[in-house]
Amino acid sequence: MTLPRRILLLTADPALTQLLPSQLGQEGEFAVAATDDPEALPGEAEVLLLDAALPPGAAENASRLTERAGGRPILLLGGEEAGLPRGVERVPKPIRLADLKHRLHARLAAFDASPEAAIPLGPFSFHAAGRMLTEGARRIRLTETEAAILSYLHRAAPRPVPREELLGEVWGYSAAVATHTLETHIYRLRRKLGEAGALLRREPGGYCIG
Repeated sequence: MTLPRRILLLTADPALTQLLPSQLGQEGEFAVAATDDPEALPGEAEVLLLDAALPPGAAENASRLTERAGGRPILLLGGEEAGLPRGVERVPKPIRLADLKHRLHARLAAFDASPEAAIPLGPFSFHAAGRMLTEGARRIRLTETEAAILSYLHRAAPRPVPREELLGEVWGYSAAVATHTLETHIYRLRRKLGEAGALLRREPGGYCIG
């Protein structure tokens, strides 16, 4: 099961608010949430789309976002301002959907492969490629499987993920396989999380993180 990549669209343009979420979400690759608040926290978004027309200004908004994005990709839609922060990529207007999708795929692939990329996870920053959780100076090293579990649960959130789905996506097991592998890994992960172990929980529909 391929989970959509989550995108936050920051714009006050009604046309972009209506068109981009529906067009990017057609094939299930992306799930787009839109807001006109330039101070909105990236939250669970994996990519930030920033409309250059959103006040107070493209460079200022992009600079604020880069401080909170933890290495997550930022694409600036339109604008001609100079002095953009490093890592912000400009997408010219009018926006061509095929070009935007190509850029999204390229930036996400680079982000996924970067050990510096950080995803907020409770009190931690989760570095999927580096297989590590950080909290200030604290470092918690993860196995490849543990990182895969957290990545899948993060991308599925807030939906609980059934046991059979996790076994299939992380280990490639069929639903008919009898194993305690998942429960063992969840137990070890909770121990590594310590007091924050409650972030990883079992609900009626499956496992959740957050």
